[in-house]
Amino acid sequence: MNICVTEYEKKYTFELEPVTQLCGQNVAKKTYIFESIRRYFSTYKYREEPNKWRDNVKLDNETVGRKFFTVVSIRNITDILDMIKWSKQSLMTEYVKQVLQRNDLQSHLRIIDEELEKMFQSMNVKINRLGDVELTYAMADVWDMIQKTTLVASDEMLLEDKTNYELFLLFFNLIEEVMEVNPKKLLVLVENIDHFISRKEYEAILEKLKQIGKKYTIYFVLSTSIDGYVGCDKELCSGITVFGEVDFQMPELEKVFEFINNNYPCNKMLSEEQICIYLIKIMQKIGQKEYLYDVEQSVICKLINQTLMLREKWENTEKVPEIAFLKA
Repeated sequence: MNICVTEYEKKYTFELEPVTQLCGQNVAKKTYIFESIRRYFSTYKYREEPNKWRDNVKLDNETVGRKFFTVVSIRNITDILDMIKWSKQSLMTEYVKQVLQRNDLQSHLRIIDEELEKMFQSMNVKINRLGDVELTYAMADVWDMIQKTTLVASDEMLLEDKTNYELFLLFFNLIEEVMEVNPKKLLVLVENIDHFISRKEYEAILEKLKQIGKKYTIYFVLSTSIDGYVGCDKELCSGITVFGEVDFQMPELEKVFEFINNNYPCNKMLSEEQICIYLIKIMQKIGQKEYLYDVEQSVICKLINQTLMLREKWENTEKVPEIAFLKA
């Protein structure tokens, strides 16, 4: 599925996959894309006069209804906490409402209802002595009681004290459970996730999202711009779009493999595993000018890093054909 977002005459497009990664150094473009999608698939009211936001999102070149997707948007850790904690719009509230519909829990609610009825009858025997008044309650009050409970970690740690990675896992686990009890066409937006978790944690998150995406009609759209924050394999490759000075949509991994090996500047056959490793390292630089560091820059960086006890050296630099290609 292709998504096209317009900004007057400009167009930004990307392929929507179960796990979609919007990479590259042009953060402004990605921010505009996310905001456009949030506004379109919501109750946001557009101004009457012509503006860049009105109907500027299309799927496969068609205008779809604004309720086509249910959108969950995460811009920071506060947004995750809002989804996990109790509130009218939180995912946790939606999930608990669905769980309470289970037969076993309905039987518990009926028992509570009966016991409350007996308690109120006993109290009203006393209260009626005051005059023609009595206490009353509705089953809705039981739900109010549930909403007034406090959500804490099993070890009674405050949610705010959990690590960002733990909160992301909680959030994605909650998404999975919500889809289990109430399937829907869900679009989950997570902006700048690379600002909150480590590369290893990002890799683990991607594996989890891939598994969720195989089970439900759900689309995760993640944005990153820091080197190394991208997953690139047969499942993920075609869901990567790089926004730079020039935008680039990654094709299937097989096509990338074929292109690189057919055009490599010397007689060398790289494996898919090697190509994926290299792509992860250079993905954020695709579509950018001045992406090659010269020798002086590398020397200065190494000098400074050595004072921090960080030591690194070039490996296999005796590659005359490749160096000639880079100098051409």
